[in-house]
Amino acid sequence: MKIIYYRIGDNVYVQPISRKDSMLAITNCKMEKEVQKILAQFKGKQKSLNYYLAGFVDGEGSFSVAIIKTDMQKFGWAINPCFQVYQHEKHREILEVFKFVFQTGTIYRKSGIHPVLNYSINSMRGITEKVIPFFDKYPLIVKGETYQKFREIVFAMQRKEHSTIGGFKRLVDIAYAMNQQGKGRRRTREEIFSTLPELSTRLPDGQASKH
Repeated sequence: MKIIYYRIGDNVYVQPISRKDSMLAITNCKMEKEVQKILAQFKGKQKSLNYYLAGFVDGEGSFSVAIIKTDMQKFGWAINPCFQVYQHEKHREILEVFKFVFQTGTIYRKSGIHPVLNYSINSMRGITEKVIPFFDKYPLIVKGETYQKFREIVFAMQRKEHSTIGGFKRLVDIAYAMNQQGKGRRRTREEIFSTLPELSTRLPDGQASKH
């Protein structure tokens, strides 16, 4: 057990901390220094930093839209957009810079044997207020087309287009086109569509009609 001393006004306080907490504090301090090193390189050059991050995403980032089975959504499926950046855990500082710039998101270790960290923004608010404005201003080159599909889905969801059968199907089609026609997904589009009801319940007059 270590003891730390700190002063508030004229009073000196003593606080015991565990070895684990002590090591975490040291690690966080080192990480902060590494982050500050990167930011210092772009001091007074915010645009240059943003272009650097956009270029980094072209190589190590992704825009994905998962279609997840759930009982919580109208048609039994949730459409979940997500922006991610990957990096080896030895270089966590670059992910911390992303988090600093976007002022949102989480960093966590990916499951599996490889020591890879993931920076992720999956909230609609974070995506619409941070991610999309950023990449509209600092466009991608390699992943530009994928980003535009991602962007289209997000804005369509804001307009509640996924609340109709036709709109939901259209967004699923776009999502599957983002990933080599659905390569690597657990279910095909046909499997998803086969579970959908025949009627759409979101019409201006409240009447249901055949899709």
